Amino acid sequence: MAQTNRMNAERPHRLLELPQELDHESLPSFRRLGLVQGLLIGLAIAIGFWLPKMMVMSRLPVWFPYGGAIVSGLAVLLLGGITGWLASYLRQPLLAMLVWLGAAVLICVSLGMLPPIGQNWTVWLADDRFSGLPVVQSPTHLFWWSYVIAGFLLLVVLPFLAIVQNTNLVQAHQELVHGRRLNKQVAFRLLLPALLAGFIGALFPDLTTSAPREALQVTDQAIQRVREYDGDLFQLSLDTDFNYSALDSVADQLDGPYTLLVNEVDEAWSNAVITAHFESGAWVNCRVIISQERATYFSFCFDAGIPFSDGMNRLMLGNVLDDDCRRCGVTADATWQNWLQERATLFEESPVWERVAQHGRFVIIQAVTDQNSQITCQLEGSEMVQLVSCEVAEIND
Repeated sequence: MAQTNRMNAERPHRLLELPQELDHESLPSFRRLGLVQGLLIGLAIAIGFWLPKMMVMSRLPVWFPYGGAIVSGLAVLLLGGITGWLASYLRQPLLAMLVWLGAAVLICVSLGMLPPIGQNWTVWLADDRFSGLPVVQSPTHLFWWSYVIAGFLLLVVLPFLAIVQNTNLVQAHQELVHGRRLNKQVAFRLLLPALLAGFIGALFPDLTTSAPREALQVTDQAIQRVREYDGDLFQLSLDTDFNYSALDSVADQLDGPYTLLVNEVDEAWSNAVITAHFESGAWVNCRVIISQERATYFSFCFDAGIPFSDGMNRLMLGNVLDDDCRRCGVTADATWQNWLQERATLFEESPVWERVAQHGRFVIIQAVTDQNSQITCQLEGSEMVQLVSCEVAEIND
């Protein structure tokens, strides 16, 4: 019997295996690349939305306006990173699209609702006397779905990017695996979706902070122009089609450095009161009419300090205000009015009230008594000022 040829039965010792095709999407490094992609998209949206606005605010004399941008920006960055990682983990374009659609909804809500919350947190951290107070208001006529509707482009673009995300990342991952370094092609594949998302972020309408910011700009413009002008403000208003006459009654108080803040915005989001504090001690409120979420008309200004000085003294001494002084008085319930009147004997002369702090429509004032103590009161409001609370404390030498 002939011998059987065993050549094909045994595997040659020196035969090399053919390379297997690498499943990039199953590797942890691929999911990390998805995380990076998502972080870049979130960062680009936050920068596109906030950078132009913060550049405007940085040129205005306002106290740290960046709290809302930081909080909402971090939220968008976190959402982008988590969503990018999850989409790369799921490995299914349809599921990735649904995940990014949900993320787009949350990003719209974050850009719309978090800025006032973040700015409030910033104030509370800086001064715990205002803790829990809504010093920065939100528009009550807008709900979360208002921001989702406004972010229609984000709802379209982000799911579209999700459809091609893994394909794009596989090609970038191949470059990293074989080239072992970040090259131009990888950078292009990572940055192009982020740039597109950043452009859409810049187009997202600012429904929460645009009106107060415009009101601050208008007020700053008016103060700067009036301080440099020596002529008739009524004629200047006619020549420029801007109501500089609104500052006529307080024009002599506008000297020196000043700080602006948003005092309050009405519930209809139709007008705002802007407060200007001058280092000279002058204290001015200006009302700005808002239309279509933008400040469009500089209405009128008045001396804001009168209720916190003369008005408080009249409340303490039980004096009746003049009928022609609409913005001079302070209202208080009977308990606090009696509390103040009982302590009127601590002063030999009329108290001198000093503004200690203000954020939004909330103000803290103090008066030093002749008995080595001080009365501290918190008030609320701009045109109609309400006494909220008072306390008396000994002054430690």
